[in-house]
Amino acid sequence: MISVELVVSLKIPDVTALTAGNAIRRRLGYEDVLNAFTRADHYRLDLDVSDREAAAKLVREIADETNLFVNPNKHVYELRFPEDRGANANVDGEWLVNVLVTSPDDSSGDGIRSALNARLGYEQVSAVETGVLWTMRIKAGTEEQARDVAESITVTRSQSQGILMNPHFQEYEMWVGE
Repeated sequence: MISVELVVSLKIPDVTALTAGNAIRRRLGYEDVLNAFTRADHYRLDLDVSDREAAAKLVREIADETNLFVNPNKHVYELRFPEDRGANANVDGEWLVNVLVTSPDDSSGDGIRSALNARLGYEQVSAVETGVLWTMRIKAGTEEQARDVAESITVTRSQSQGILMNPHFQEYEMWVGE
């Protein structure tokens, strides 16, 4: 079993990310700390294939040949492997922090897997998980400080803390680096 992450973002400016970034900087007080902020749809596909090369080839084919993930007129995509996370974590005192927000009760991944298996013939896909990937460039002295800032930006605890996920029905995973 090999997992591949398909990260899908807009070609044009993402007004949701721009609005959230402005709120984080101006309303939550991170104007001097948050230097970059983006959003992407995140899909993790578990595949019954023999190696990483076969997995990458299959996911590229699925992304290019189906309309389930990517509209080539408005999206770009990138393939990643979860085990490769962590590269380029700190550049010039800025930490690259990724936060993946998921909803455990969201069954859209099951629907996508079902469509891939039954309708489109991609039986190698054994599971699909969906989420929103927020990527931040945070000015901080240490990785731990960058993680703390990212968590306070992410988890909604009050009107003045957190904006990206509701801890009552969502979960998040955080990693530093690409």
